[in-house]
Amino acid sequence: MSFALAQYQSTRIETASPVQLVVDLYRGAISMIAVAIAHEDAGRPGERGRALGKAHAIVSELQATLDHDQAPALCEELDRLYDFVLHRIREANVNSDATLLVSAVEVLQTLEEAWTELARSRS
Repeated sequence: MSFALAQYQSTRIETASPVQLVVDLYRGAISMIAVAIAHEDAGRPGERGRALGKAHAIVSELQATLDHDQAPALCEELDRLYDFVLHRIREANVNSDATLLVSAVEVLQTLEEAWTELARSRS
């Protein structure tokens, strides 16, 4: 990665709103799953595993930062959705079955769209 790109990304993260950071995390997880699917299709299980590991880490971080004191019902629902996505990622990796990722991506895309709309309404 070039120095200029690294600087841009660092500045973007430091100046983004919390809502925009969540949107970026969803996009990152979706992107890593797409990369994993491409690696699966190309017969590169090691690269698939690394991409799924990154997606898993992103979703795990989203789950770990839920504030159940602020919105208990919402957090409970998000927690269940994240569990579902994490389970699909693990199963897809263990079974080398990219079709298991379709429903995980659908969940993440729905959440990303909702958070994107929230970000727009706040700007």
